This record gives sequence, structure tokens and C-alpha cells, in this order.
Amino acid sequence: MSDFSRAPSTDAVHRGHKTLSTAMLLAVFLGPFGAHRFYMGQRGTATMMLMLAVTLVGLVVTALWLLIDLPRLPAMVRRHNAALERRRALERRSEAHGFPALS
Repeated sequence: MSDFSRAPSTDAVHRGHKTLSTAMLLAVFLGPFGAHRFYMGQRGTATMMLMLAVTLVGLVVTALWLLIDLPRLPAMVRRHNAALERRRALERRSEAHGFPALS
């Protein structure tokens, strides 16, 4: 068996990886509805933004919330990708020692 057949595909390596450009585009165009937070996996706050955006007052609140989120978005993406990489490293170490994969 060659080393090339054992190497993970690029799709498998980048699965779950979030990009800043996608997060920014979602925030700019669908931000008051929480689309960028759904993308980042923050379903609780994204659902809150979506429910608030139904009313006119809530739409103003979520627009202000978005203005706070925009500068924080790069850190949110870095934090998500770092946590994902830590989890993958832990899974690789676990498999190397014969432990079952994390679910």
C-alpha cells in the first residue's frame, strides 16, 4: 500500500473549516438574520437573532448586534478553526494509541 493511498483527501482535511470571506459575506448580506452565526455553528444566538429580526424593533436590535459582530468575526473564525484542529489532533492521537474515535 502506497503512502498516497493513506493520505487524507483535501476535502477530509478541510471539512468543517470556516473561512473569513464566507462569514463576512453572510454577515454583510444576511447578518441581521444571524446567517453568519449559523455558519459558525452558534445556533443558539443565531436563532435568537432570527427570531428578533421578525419585528421592526428586533431588526434594529439585530442590526446593532451585527455592528458589534463584524469586528469580532475574524477572531470567531480563528477560534472555531483552532478548536477544530485541536479536536482532529486529539482524534489522531487517540487512534494511534488504539482508542475509539470521538463521536
